[in-house]
Amino acid sequence: MPHAPPRSATSVRGVVSAVLAAALFALIFYLSGTIDASAEVTFGVRVLITLGCYALALLYPAARRLLRMTWCRLRGSRSALLLFPVLCALVGVQLWLFSWAPLHGHALDASLGFLLLPLAIVLGSRVVLRAEVTRVQWAAMGVALLAVTIAFALTPQFSWVTLVICAGYPAYFIMRRRLGLDNPMAFGVEVAVLAPIAILLVGLGGPLPQSAAGALGLVVVGFAGAAAMAAFLAASRLLPLPLFGLLGYLEPVLLVVVALLLGERLTGADLVVYGLLAVALAVLGIDGFRSRSASTVR
Repeated sequence: MPHAPPRSATSVRGVVSAVLAAALFALIFYLSGTIDASAEVTFGVRVLITLGCYALALLYPAARRLLRMTWCRLRGSRSALLLFPVLCALVGVQLWLFSWAPLHGHALDASLGFLLLPLAIVLGSRVVLRAEVTRVQWAAMGVALLAVTIAFALTPQFSWVTLVICAGYPAYFIMRRRLGLDNPMAFGVEVAVLAPIAILLVGLGGPLPQSAAGALGLVVVGFAGAAAMAAFLAASRLLPLPLFGLLGYLEPVLLVVVALLLGERLTGADLVVYGLLAVALAVLGIDGFRSRSASTVR
């Protein structure tokens, strides 16, 4: 009896989720650098709106089932329970930094961190999780590694912003998968843990928007942040971690565009770096298309 290949369908959904997440994150990055509010207030509002979205999701039985699975996992695994606060801290720092960097002239440093992130995820998943990496993915990663090497050669100093992003996010995703906490509602629980800090920051973290456009932008950041993280986490769950990591190269390219819109400048040689990244993405896309075609024929 004919049936659709579930692995292929899952991969397509994962790729769509990854692309949507990248576009939404670029929108958040731009708005965070333009609205008249502090990064701490932006972070706090984003966390609280995201928590509200997850609370509404609990109206659906599937979401409640995932929440029960997360709770059972935490109760049933001592290591998961002990390390869960670490997960919350890791993602909390990343959410705050994503609002802080474009507002303080570090948009390009952040984009370099996301440039290094997919490579770090691929290597980390191979070393820690023993994940399979195909020959084409190795080739794409080789091109990306060349781009990263050139980026290091052109960068006069290594920013702490870059380091926090390229080291923190791989640790977060690999730990989530290792602990069996990689379902979407687990992020909702993480956000709930961060909520008291978010409330404090909204009240004490700096000036609130003084214009209607700023207030609207802050609300858009909150809802786009909830949708982006849901899509991002869905992609991390639906795709093999190496493929998820390599698809992450789309986001830093978009973030560089945002950095330019915010007034930061690239040198001419930097175009070589992002040209090589475009080649890596093209190789990855061709490999995904061929894999999907082969699955359809079978």
